[in-house]
Amino acid sequence: MPTIFHKPLAKTDGQFPRRALTFAAVTACLVSTFIAAAIAIPMMAVWRTDLGLTESETAMTVVSYFAGCVLTLFFFARLSNFFGRKPIVLAALLLGMAASLIYGSALEAWDINLGRFLQGFSCGFASSAAMSWVVDSAPLKHPWLGTALTAAGPNIGLSLGTLIAGAVLEAGILTPSALFNCAVALLVICSALAFASTETMRFGSESLGSVFVPKIAVPARLRARFFASAIAFIGTWGVGSFMQGFSAYLSSVVFGYSNAFLAGLLYLVLIVPNACMGVAAGRFEARKALIFSVSLFAVMALVAFGTLVHPSVWVLIVSIALTGAGNGAACSSGLKFLLADTNINERAGVISALYLSAYVGSVVPNLVIACIPTEVTQTMIAAGFYVWVVACLIGVLAFVRKAK
Repeated sequence: MPTIFHKPLAKTDGQFPRRALTFAAVTACLVSTFIAAAIAIPMMAVWRTDLGLTESETAMTVVSYFAGCVLTLFFFARLSNFFGRKPIVLAALLLGMAASLIYGSALEAWDINLGRFLQGFSCGFASSAAMSWVVDSAPLKHPWLGTALTAAGPNIGLSLGTLIAGAVLEAGILTPSALFNCAVALLVICSALAFASTETMRFGSESLGSVFVPKIAVPARLRARFFASAIAFIGTWGVGSFMQGFSAYLSSVVFGYSNAFLAGLLYLVLIVPNACMGVAAGRFEARKALIFSVSLFAVMALVAFGTLVHPSVWVLIVSIALTGAGNGAACSSGLKFLLADTNINERAGVISALYLSAYVGSVVPNLVIACIPTEVTQTMIAAGFYVWVVACLIGVLAFVRKAK
């Protein structure tokens, strides 16, 4: 095994070889993985028309993606502690390429589900190995850049991918197949950059058997804080996961028509305020910020889903933007609220439990829509999310009050 896989350079050697290249390359890998994943969001408008996807089939594409993410984060999140960062990041990029190739020749819903499932694995590996590699290789003079880019990387990728794909498809610059080929080319370039980068994790730092054992633990004293934060994550992510698959559906109901650019733009209206407020909320006291942000999210989400029954373009745009702002602030303040009373030995297990619950719980709305045997109506979706959002608000407020 080459030395590059055996020596943990990032922590011990200071300016290890190709540090700047490694940091830039791995950041590009992280962002590009989510750019490739985001292309499927505006493409739902095309697939709904060309393949005649039903609401249930659309929901199942989201379920497939989250299933891949959950399986990866639960069972394989620490594979890079055995194999090293580089092999797992390369695997994430290869899975993203495979998903894009499947999309490019998709003929039915099953093809899209398979692609989304593989993309879930790709993003899950990127969320573990690539994020760890970014932190490992952060500049010595500006170590905060590593943490900042791991937090912002997925949203940057989702925003860029959604905007670029929507604009390209609507302008007719490329066919869907050619667009996915470009995604493959992007990931190939990232693979070359990753291969040229410096490994930062010693091969076999953990035994192969131990890395498959999930390390998830919530101390008893943190349970009230954990449930408050977990409910905030699940409630807000549930709405976000709906928007991933149904932005085209929502725009068709409210605007009266739908296309790839409009679907992508509507998702951007949600995700950009989400990212901005996620950073801004960190400046405020966690308990008060969590209460305020979840309340903002709940009220605005109720207004947004109300437009399914009483369509209004501007009401939808404003309410979706404020829903995204509340979403980002709730997750940021919820995580801060949870970690305020943890020690260094508890944090990894607590964070794993939080994100696992968020991925599992947030897929529930789409799973319910996918399993409804009858035709899903706009009123049914609105009523279901009314219950979901109100339950989220009540749950968070109850556990915040209970937490010491």
